[in-house]
Amino acid sequence: MADEIDWEFVENASPENRRLGEVLRRLEGIHSGDSSLDWQESRRRCVEVFTTQLNSPDNNAAMIRRLQDKEYEIGGDEHLVVRLEDDAGRVYKLTHGDCFGCRPYFSRFDPDGSGKNFHGSINEDPAFYLRRWMLLNHLGEYQSRFEGFLPPEENLRMPRICISQPTIDAPNPSRREIQGALGGFGFVQVSLDAFLNPHSRILLTDAAPRNVRIVNGSIALFDAIASFASDEICAWAFER
Repeated sequence: MADEIDWEFVENASPENRRLGEVLRRLEGIHSGDSSLDWQESRRRCVEVFTTQLNSPDNNAAMIRRLQDKEYEIGGDEHLVVRLEDDAGRVYKLTHGDCFGCRPYFSRFDPDGSGKNFHGSINEDPAFYLRRWMLLNHLGEYQSRFEGFLPPEENLRMPRICISQPTIDAPNPSRREIQGALGGFGFVQVSLDAFLNPHSRILLTDAAPRNVRIVNGSIALFDAIASFASDEICAWAFER
């Protein structure tokens, strides 16, 4: 599905996306020389790839020193959240464990009648994680920035990725407000807190009020999940 979107256009949408694109290509180049990353292969190989990036001169050593051993908040299932006193306008999010945030799990069935067909599941693919922020960045002015790779929390764990985002002083929007804002980008609601653009096949999940803000009419998708809808999901959505 990713072939159906102009990634050059997405990458050039902002300086933040150009940086994310550079990091993604660097990972792809190191990982078996194949653009289709398979992070399900040898765990040892995956750790080696990330350790190479962690120790690269291109990694942000100064940022690592600032974030190491800082107190953190648990930001849901996906991140540890760090706030720096000398940078109060941004929040820093660190992946943890061996995971890189979440990805959507689709189920046609909704036995409890909640209206929810997409659920969060563990994501072990760093390429999916980086593309998630690129897709979200290109949907508005609110930008998430790649900061660098950090050492693992424990021995034998994967090194971590750090992103940062501008802080937002705004209340949770209503679901109706979110639907209206995303409608301006061509998205239609297909399930509770899930939206699909039928042309690009970009799927937004977990776009719940707690993960979205609307400031002066502009939407900030600071914790939603962006991916591509499979043929099964598209067929199901168009039948509804």
